[in-house]
Amino acid sequence: MDPDKLTLPALVAGSLSRWRTVVRVTVAIAVLALVLSFVLPPGFESQATFVTSDTQIQLPNGLSDLASGPGVSGIVSQLGLGGSRDPSTSPAFYEQLLGSRELLTRLVLSPFPDPRKTTTDSSDLLSILRIRNEDRERAIEIGIKRAKRAMKVGVDPRTSFVSVTVSTPWAPLSAEVANRIVDLVSAFNGAQRQSRARARRIFLAGRVDSAQAEVSAAERGLSDFYERNRLWRSSPALIVREASLRRQVEMAGELYLSIRQQFEGARIDEVNTTPVITVVDAAVPSHQPLWPRRVAIVVTAAFAGLWLGLLWVALRVLAGHWAASHPADASSLRDAMARMWREAGETVRRRHA
Repeated sequence: MDPDKLTLPALVAGSLSRWRTVVRVTVAIAVLALVLSFVLPPGFESQATFVTSDTQIQLPNGLSDLASGPGVSGIVSQLGLGGSRDPSTSPAFYEQLLGSRELLTRLVLSPFPDPRKTTTDSSDLLSILRIRNEDRERAIEIGIKRAKRAMKVGVDPRTSFVSVTVSTPWAPLSAEVANRIVDLVSAFNGAQRQSRARARRIFLAGRVDSAQAEVSAAERGLSDFYERNRLWRSSPALIVREASLRRQVEMAGELYLSIRQQFEGARIDEVNTTPVITVVDAAVPSHQPLWPRRVAIVVTAAFAGLWLGLLWVALRVLAGHWAASHPADASSLRDAMARMWREAGETVRRRHA
């Protein structure tokens, strides 16, 4: 090789002449990847899916007509922004809920069968994942971060489908965690609905009493009118007055019946335990691990090792050409590197002495 000029053919020829180095690098990286596939823990995925409810809200006629108009309804349903849907029942709400700190805290503190033990003893996720910290709050924070990394949430606004995929080193634990997440969502929905119904029932209870008092007052007013004006049919002014008082009684009665019906509905909702979500597929343990796929790992590592080997020998060719073209600089660089390694070794020895 001409020390004053390095051409592309010369670079290729120099690299090919070191083909044994390329083979060694390729084999070493492939073997390392294969060893790591046996050392690193496997990953098993389990998925649970459920459908959210579609609670409707009464909208003004103009907005309802607009939302159901041609072309608009399709866009609204695809975006999950339907004006007639309660936001707390939309798939986007569940996506945010599944990533909330409150739900994940309950998850990491929930008991699960320990997959490392043959007994039926239960432990929380912090113990199973071996998250140990003297500060309990810090341990929970670490557990929440690991739970987020192990969980994937998918939503479909058009069908209201929500999927939860969990990956752990143990197939039974993945299924247990996924199902537990769905249970926590259902429990949250039930508590939220009952809390909302309780507040509504308390408010309506007061309105029922006031509406009943209004009905009684209107009826007393009409009764007093009849007692004071027994010949009211002979007076046009009294006829108008009687009609006004009767309308007040009817309106007060209709209002009372309406509020009473809402009050009874709130009482029913407060004790209603029907799930708000419908589980489509419960999670089951997977028989095939997602990781490792050893054949794919070895092939990918070998391909990467081939390119790294070629890059390594090409750099060696370039370094050899530069050293041949600049012998003084190359000698100075070798002396500096040798001195650096010698000083580093002496520093390490002094610290261990």
